[in-house]
Amino acid sequence: MINSVSNLSFRGDVANTQDLISSPGQFASPAQVGQMPSDSFEMEGSEKKKSGAKGLLGTLAVALGAFAGLGYAVKKGHLEKVDINSADGFLKKLWPQTKNLACTVGEYAVKVWDSTIGKLVSKKS
Repeated sequence: MINSVSNLSFRGDVANTQDLISSPGQFASPAQVGQMPSDSFEMEGSEKKKSGAKGLLGTLAVALGAFAGLGYAVKKGHLEKVDINSADGFLKKLWPQTKNLACTVGEYAVKVWDSTIGKLVSKKS
């Protein structure tokens, strides 16, 4: 069994512990005023605005990709509306309702494609 050792100190011969705390470490370099990086609370907030814009652009890109993907699935026949049984409980109705919602969004995406980009593609050919 290992016994604990009492009155053991790793600080050496330092009378004042505050001097030990504020003293530089073994690998510390002397601080120079103009070359120290600022702390996070001292930095300007411009970087936070950029990250919000990146998040918004990423969200819009994912939403546009999902919109186009649902339209493609409806156009190819991989996504169709489902009949909902009214006798089923809420959880059993949830998946068919989700499929019907996705199908409705996909049908709208097909209409948008046909009315805008589809006309441009058909004129060029």
